[in-house]
Amino acid sequence: MVQLNILIIVISIITCCTSVWGKTLVVEGKLDGTVTVKKDVTFSADEPIRQFTYQFSLPSSYDNAGNIQSLDDFQASAIPQPDESKETTDEYGNRSRKMIWKQLEGDARISIKYTTSITANISPKTSNSAYPLSAVPVGEQKFLKKSKLVQSDDRKIIELAESLTSGAVTEHQAIIAILTYVADAIKYKYNPQQYDALYGLTTGTGNCQNFSHLAVALLRASGIPARISIGQALKDKWKIPLEKKGSSLVQGIGEGLHAWIEVWYPDLGWLPCDPQQSRLFTSTRHIKFGHGLDASDVLEYWSAVPTLPRMNESLEATYSTDKVNLTLRDTFDQPASYLLAGLVTSKVVVPDKIKDKQAEPKLTTPAKKDKPLPLIIKPPPVKHQFGMSVEIGNIEFPSLVETFKVDGNIGQRSFDRETAEYATSKYLFAQAFTLEEPIMVKDIALAMRKFGGDGTVYIDVVKDEEGKPSLDGLRSMPVPLEKITRRPGYYWVDFSLPEKTIMPPGKYWLVLRHSGEAIMNWFYTPGKRVGGPDDSRSTAKGWQWEDILSGEFVYRVRGVVSKL
Repeated sequence: MVQLNILIIVISIITCCTSVWGKTLVVEGKLDGTVTVKKDVTFSADEPIRQFTYQFSLPSSYDNAGNIQSLDDFQASAIPQPDESKETTDEYGNRSRKMIWKQLEGDARISIKYTTSITANISPKTSNSAYPLSAVPVGEQKFLKKSKLVQSDDRKIIELAESLTSGAVTEHQAIIAILTYVADAIKYKYNPQQYDALYGLTTGTGNCQNFSHLAVALLRASGIPARISIGQALKDKWKIPLEKKGSSLVQGIGEGLHAWIEVWYPDLGWLPCDPQQSRLFTSTRHIKFGHGLDASDVLEYWSAVPTLPRMNESLEATYSTDKVNLTLRDTFDQPASYLLAGLVTSKVVVPDKIKDKQAEPKLTTPAKKDKPLPLIIKPPPVKHQFGMSVEIGNIEFPSLVETFKVDGNIGQRSFDRETAEYATSKYLFAQAFTLEEPIMVKDIALAMRKFGGDGTVYIDVVKDEEGKPSLDGLRSMPVPLEKITRRPGYYWVDFSLPEKTIMPPGKYWLVLRHSGEAIMNWFYTPGKRVGGPDDSRSTAKGWQWEDILSGEFVYRVRGVVSKL
């Protein structure tokens, strides 16, 4: 007879994957918000339309282990009135409204307004669920199935899932190992060619759909039920206090359609996780519409005969209540970007022979030495020869963010969101970069967009001082706003430095400054594609740089390898 003992494992992160820099912040507290969203959609056609259909999702009401959302009010109207307007509920309980016009001449204007209350109680939880799961109820078994966008039966997915979870004794360990891997495995990319799990895995790029589909595929391949959540992301920022007094992490996900996931624990139920931002909870900036096997189960679309009208929309979100009350419980040095996590204590019964193999509560090496876990490591810097031209930075960005896609006579909302900071506001913004060799700088450019105003914009290029911008550096030539063409989308704005400026190896910061009443945005990408997690900062005080940003600004430094 094998004697059983209670093994108590307290986990908030598992060090299964190697990461060079980054942190998980284990937090406790409460997020509480009530927001009213107003959305106006206009469809414009150049010729009469025989039939036009517009279907959109309604926000859901749910209560999942501390994350609570209620729909307090919902209104939808249209001019002209549709011939049919009906509400439907699908097999997952997702509600949607479908409006049909049998003859449409001119514009169709739809106004949608709703108020929702969202609460996230981020308190310590205890799970007694061992891994692998012994049984899954019938109601949750459907979320173990493969789908077109979640290829959980693919050999690459199965082998990776086995490697990631090979040392796990609790379900929570397996979940965190997978989510930590996904956070590092994908670099955010706008307008990816495909949105499925395999595309994210094989290319290492994608948007929120690829993050979520890969996470769900790995979880299902591990025998853990998981589903995709779809909803509205709001652009309002929120802050989490860090270890150093007065310093904060600023979280933001941009405004638009967003995908995240929910994971099932036998003793906790469904817990929401955003693979790009948080684990075991989601913020009050996530308004859930519905869930399904993959993102295609919750869609907003429109169709028309004979031709599809042009679509334009505007969205306004106003918080009547917006409380963020979080305290930092612990930190762990992975993954590459900052992630937030709630605390879970795993209390499971395991045999002595297994207990003996688990001397440490955190898994630092795989159980099978002949099958090491996949490593996500920052690539080594590239060395260049003297006289070579070099270009460094976070360079890729879309000139236009596609908020919807058209395929023939069908239009559909996309999951790409515009992410940019109002860079000429009361805040100053800075982005770090590192030179591995001396560079004679030719020019520096930022991805920006002009909205109006007057005056100039310019940048200070300063040395790093204990992880923040210093006052030691040089200033670019100012760029008058009248020299910048106002046009849609984002584009490079070039800044010239004094002639023959040679910068020695080291870490530097680009600090954007302005004069007059300039109104400009500086584009950023979610996560950290190039630099470290602390390399994007802002300040309201002009010199303290107290806020760390979750995104990475788009910048470019060009020059020639030189000698000091």
